[in-house]
Amino acid sequence: MFTTKVFFVRGKSILVFPINISESAAFAKTARELGVRVVSATSETILADEKNAGIVSLPYITDPDFNRSFFELLAEQGIDSVFSPHPGVWAHLQSLAKGGVSPVAFSVCNEPPLDTNWLRYGAAYQWARLCADEWGLASSVAAALSPTRYANLHFGYNQIPGQNDDVKLLLLAHIVRSAPTGDVVEIGSLYGRSAFALAWLAKFHAIGAVVCVDPWDAVSIKDQGDEATLLNRQAYDVDWEKIFSGFIASMSGFDNVNYIRQPSSDAHEAYMRGVATGGICSDEFGKTRVCGEISILHIDGNHKYDDVRLDVDTWVPSVKHGGWVLVDDYLWAFGDGPRRAGNEILQEYAVETAFVAGDTLCIQLR
Repeated sequence: MFTTKVFFVRGKSILVFPINISESAAFAKTARELGVRVVSATSETILADEKNAGIVSLPYITDPDFNRSFFELLAEQGIDSVFSPHPGVWAHLQSLAKGGVSPVAFSVCNEPPLDTNWLRYGAAYQWARLCADEWGLASSVAAALSPTRYANLHFGYNQIPGQNDDVKLLLLAHIVRSAPTGDVVEIGSLYGRSAFALAWLAKFHAIGAVVCVDPWDAVSIKDQGDEATLLNRQAYDVDWEKIFSGFIASMSGFDNVNYIRQPSSDAHEAYMRGVATGGICSDEFGKTRVCGEISILHIDGNHKYDDVRLDVDTWVPSVKHGGWVLVDDYLWAFGDGPRRAGNEILQEYAVETAFVAGDTLCIQLR
C-alpha cells in the first residue's frame, strides 16, 4: 500500500494540520513512534475529552486571522515543519513557506496531497494491466475482466492487513478464470485479505459461495512447529476478537460469503451439514448456500506439518475435477510443513497441472 511520502526534518517540532483527517492521525502516530515531537491542530470544534487532549485550535485558512494565529503557533511551539494532507490547506501553507511572508522559517514536509492520493490508484491500474496477460492459460478459460474492475479489486485488497502481496493477488485473479463453478473454501483467513480477493473474484466470475474457515483463537495456532518458535510466542499476545471483528468488516460488503469459526478438522462437518440443510448460517452474513463441491481450496491455516496434512486429508477429497488446491507458504522460512504436505498432494492425487507462484503451490486436479 502506498503512503504519503514525507521528508522528516530533524529539528524542533512538527505540526500536523488538520489532525481530523485519517492520514493526519496515521502520520502523527508514526512521527511520535520515531521520536518526533508532534503538535496537532484543527479548525473544527474541539471536544473536551481524552482523545482530543492537547489538540490546538487554529482558524480556518479562509479566516483573516489565520496567518497571524499560525505564525504565533509556530513560534510558541518551536515548529519548523508542517504536515498537511488537505489539498487546500497544503497549498496555502506552501505559499506561506515559499513566499517569504512568515516571520518563522518552516517547511511543508509532504508532497502535494493530490499527487500522493493518485499513487494508490496509479499502482492499482498498473497492477490491473498485468491481469490481461494470459499466463499461458488455455483458450477455454473465462475472459479477463476490465482494467477498471481489477483496479477496484487491487485497491480494496490493499486496504486490508495481511501478508499476501500483489503477486498472490495476480495469481488468484488468473486461477479463478480457469476454475469450475463450486464453493471456494479458505482455511485460515485472519483479517480477510485473501478472502476479500476470493470473494470479489468469485462474485464477478460467478464461481460460487466463499466459506472462510478459521477459529480465530490462540489454541489452534500456538504450535506451528519447532522452527516457528518466534511465531508461536506471539499467539497469545494477539487479541483474536479484534481480528475477527476486522474480518467481519472486511467481508461485509459481499453477499456470497460466510464463515465457520472452528478448527479446520471440525469445520468440515459443519460445512457438510450446511450442504445438507441448505446453507451455512451466521449472525453477520445470514444463510449462504453451499453445494459441497469445492472449486478452489486455499490452505493457509496452521503450518505445522501434521495440521497441514490434516487439512489436506479433510478437505481435498471435496475438491471437484478441474478444481484448484492452493497451498500457501509452500516456500516458508519457518518450517517445511506446507511443502511436505503439498508434495504429498502431488504424489497422491491425479494432477492436471501444478506450479509455484510466489510462495504458493498451485495444483489443478484432474
